[in-house]
Amino acid sequence: MDDENESDYPLSEDEEEYLDLLLNNQLEEENGREYDFVPVLSSQGSCEDGSQSTVSTSASQDPLATSLYWKDDKDFDDGMKDPRTFSFKPEKAPGLQFGFLTRQSLKAFKKPVDFLYLFLTHQIVLQICIATNHHAEQLIAKGQNLSYSDSDGGWNQVTVAEMYRFFGIVIYMSIVNLPNLEKYWSRSPLYDASVVDKVMPIIRFKALLSFLQINCDPDKDDKLTRIGLLLDHVQNVSQSMYHPYEAVSVDERMVSSKHQYSGIRQFIRDKPIRFGIKLWVLADALSGYTYAFYVYLGKKRTVICQKSKGLAYNVVMELGKNIFQQGYRIYTDSFYTTQHLADDLLTKRTFLIGAVRRTSSAMPKQFKDIEQFEKCSARGDFRWHRANCFAYVQWRDCKTVTVISPIHRGSDVSYCHRTVNERKGFKKKKVVQPSVIHDYNTNMGGVDKSNQMLNKYPCYIKSKFHWWKVIFFHCIDIMIVNSFIILTEFNQKTSNKVENISNQLEYREALALSLMDIHSSDETEKQTCMPACLDKRIDCSYCNAKASLKGNKTPSTKTNIYCSKCEVPLCLRKDRNCFTKWHSVGGEEAKQWVKERGRKRSFINLH
Repeated sequence: MDDENESDYPLSEDEEEYLDLLLNNQLEEENGREYDFVPVLSSQGSCEDGSQSTVSTSASQDPLATSLYWKDDKDFDDGMKDPRTFSFKPEKAPGLQFGFLTRQSLKAFKKPVDFLYLFLTHQIVLQICIATNHHAEQLIAKGQNLSYSDSDGGWNQVTVAEMYRFFGIVIYMSIVNLPNLEKYWSRSPLYDASVVDKVMPIIRFKALLSFLQINCDPDKDDKLTRIGLLLDHVQNVSQSMYHPYEAVSVDERMVSSKHQYSGIRQFIRDKPIRFGIKLWVLADALSGYTYAFYVYLGKKRTVICQKSKGLAYNVVMELGKNIFQQGYRIYTDSFYTTQHLADDLLTKRTFLIGAVRRTSSAMPKQFKDIEQFEKCSARGDFRWHRANCFAYVQWRDCKTVTVISPIHRGSDVSYCHRTVNERKGFKKKKVVQPSVIHDYNTNMGGVDKSNQMLNKYPCYIKSKFHWWKVIFFHCIDIMIVNSFIILTEFNQKTSNKVENISNQLEYREALALSLMDIHSSDETEKQTCMPACLDKRIDCSYCNAKASLKGNKTPSTKTNIYCSKCEVPLCLRKDRNCFTKWHSVGGEEAKQWVKERGRKRSFINLH
């Protein structure tokens, strides 16, 4: 319509008001019938126009609105107890626990791998070596896995140093992904950059992976008998090295596994990892540090202390048993939150802040009319209710959420930003958010943060039959991530700073280099073992060492070749290449024998 026609047919005041209401989406129509406009019972304008509105007196004319229980930020919650009763008083200072170390001991932390040694201790690695050797000897004696035996048909004992190199290769594989295990030892130019061939032959790596054990005497009646010692070790060390901050979260963790016959594999439809082994985890909300965890054995095998209160109740009480009576805040999702759990934790001076399901015992009857609340509310509206020591808050966002808390005031609010769809496109709007919802969103992601760090570079090597090795390598990941968190906090709190490690990738790279005993390129060039010639022929140190170790007579094998770095004479012939054997993993025993009993020579005058 042009300007001339507009002036000829002006709108009446009623028509203008009708169009304004229609444009603001405030006109209710049903089956072609028009009703008188009634404002929404809300403390805030709708998310579409972002305008602030107050509850109108005409809202009382709407029977649906007047029947709702509604208290918002205009109704002050004066039922909350004195905040001093919720004070946080931990038994130990939160964060890393190095109180048992002296200043001199702290100076010994010079490399990133020193922090991993706090978890992957010499004692636990020695236990793994003993159990692995025992298991290998048993199988080889039965005629199994003979391809992994040595030339004499026996088992070449694995040492602690070799097991650390094995773990170094595993960590290296977590950051360098190749299609299969054989590619790491491939001679193809495409994979020639791999370094593991210089550390350990592939046949030896496969042997250690196949015979890997932790417990020498497994109990067939115990599902976790082969991994239980390591699980206990990781949890005990994790709790001794770090004390969580005020907020912790409890959630489940899925460790990917396709072993169909483990008996404990779970399926969760909505998880990123749908098939796997489930762990219950308590993690620090600030850092993501895994503080407590245990494996879920399934409905039939799980022992529940208080069956009347359910599985979720027992999970939280078991994980949090070491942090009670200290004022901790435990954040949980709706699977765990019940009124029984909130009440019992409160008696232990531990405070549950959790999302509440509609069918949960923690849902107050005043909030069960959620459909009516959603019809009469806009995005950002909320209502609260107090019963005894707890505040219950129901907030309308994309969907309606309800949270219980004993330490928050129901009427306290903060603000958040949400992207809303308007006529001119998407815009960010400032939306009212209850304080308890803000704290819940901030602190609930502790386990998710931990899972994200663990799943970024997982130390997982496929094993066809041994399902428990999935948990074994996951324990290695937990030790790596927890030690990385301790390293980060150590550099922040102490003047004795270690290498500048800014992320987990750099940390794993440093661990792999140290455990595999690989030096930097400059250092390698200076210390490379190279053959050199002598004017005289002298006895080969490797031949003498191997003969003595086997109890044979010392042979008279002469050579005029020696290693310029190691300074030992070694055969270097087509039929007897002692130079290569000396510098391989199999030459460790010969090196030790020469070091202790070998003849000390000076090669200065032998050139």
